[in-house]
Amino acid sequence: MTGESIVHKPPLGPSVITSLLLVVSQLNAQNAPSPDPRVGLRAGWWEAAQAAWNMRLVSTSRPPADFIPAEPGNFDYMNSDLAFTGHFVIQGNFQGFSVWDIADPARPQLVHAERCPEQQNDVSVYKNLLFLSGESQNGRVDCGAQGIQEQVSPQRFRGVRVLDISDLNHPRVLANVQTCRGSHTHTLVTDPKDTSAVYIYVSG
Repeated sequence: MTGESIVHKPPLGPSVITSLLLVVSQLNAQNAPSPDPRVGLRAGWWEAAQAAWNMRLVSTSRPPADFIPAEPGNFDYMNSDLAFTGHFVIQGNFQGFSVWDIADPARPQLVHAERCPEQQNDVSVYKNLLFLSGESQNGRVDCGAQGIQEQVSPQRFRGVRVLDISDLNHPRVLANVQTCRGSHTHTLVTDPKDTSAVYIYVSG
């Protein structure tokens, strides 16, 4: 025994919890902007209005030229996911991925953009490794944009790409790991007892 006293407190009853929730709800209602700024927001492709509460939009950067569709609503150009390493953010897109320097969040700088059409190109980063998920029937091992016409083709890629991003200006493909029906997304898991190991849980 250390001599420290231990005090057991009874759990909060339902009435106390309800009262706390009511207080929080009332505080939120008092702080919420009125009228609601989301009402009547202007629509648009590049000119759409925005509204936020307790957040402030710092910057908006247009995607690289290869990632801009000719017309809005083309799902082949959707953004998918973000991964962070240092002061860089890697942005997945159905057309490939982009690397942005966000050391100055108000002025993101495009470092690298790589065309590699695939669905969804979800991204994860571990140390100097970048992982990209792909499940499209048209995804290619060589990242070509021409797609795959054959029902069965050794050029089709469905799985997880592994890239070396030691040099973010020149990412390098280390492996194209084919999986059954590809990878819609994935989860990166590390081993606390072995920092040299990394595991990718695939959902196809």
